[in-house]
Amino acid sequence: MIEAFSKVSEASKLLLEKGLGPSTGMEALRMVGHALGVDRAYILENRVQGTYGRFITDMRYAWAEPPTPSPLANPVMRAFSFREFAPGWVDMLEAGMVVACPTRDAPPTMKDLLERQGTQSILLCPINPSRQQWWGMVAFEDCRRPRAWKPEEVTLLKSLARAVAASVRHGQMRSSLDQVRNSLRQAVSRTPVSGP
Repeated sequence: MIEAFSKVSEASKLLLEKGLGPSTGMEALRMVGHALGVDRAYILENRVQGTYGRFITDMRYAWAEPPTPSPLANPVMRAFSFREFAPGWVDMLEAGMVVACPTRDAPPTMKDLLERQGTQSILLCPINPSRQQWWGMVAFEDCRRPRAWKPEEVTLLKSLARAVAASVRHGQMRSSLDQVRNSLRQAVSRTPVSGP
């Protein structure tokens, strides 16, 4: 377990220094997932889609231990309604709680999805860049056995989710600062220069 704590620390440092992106997201998941002996790990992002504000979840970054297939290969995991698959889980995650269960105990629609992916157990932790924002979640999957997730494994996933949340928060702040900077540049460029 000491190695797993060390890998969460390394992954956190990577995400904070380089930001969350395709290579850093996958590398952070690989480090922690491999140390915990899980078969798959991924980061899902929530968003609102379309005019009517439909709540959608997208898989953004993923890692799988060979020969386990990557969850990115599953088209269902792109722009799907997580609330329709597992409404109770959404309520728990929105409230900041962790979801941990064997596939056999999942809600029926989610159980079907997990079984088709070969998942035996899943552990989900919310990503909350702020108290008011449930941005998404980090997931670990065991495809070999119905795993009873240990408290220290849950703690490690929470730590990884906090690191992802901090990286998202930093990215949002950088984006806001860039917007302010661009607005100021535009305002300055439109200001007439007065002569002497």
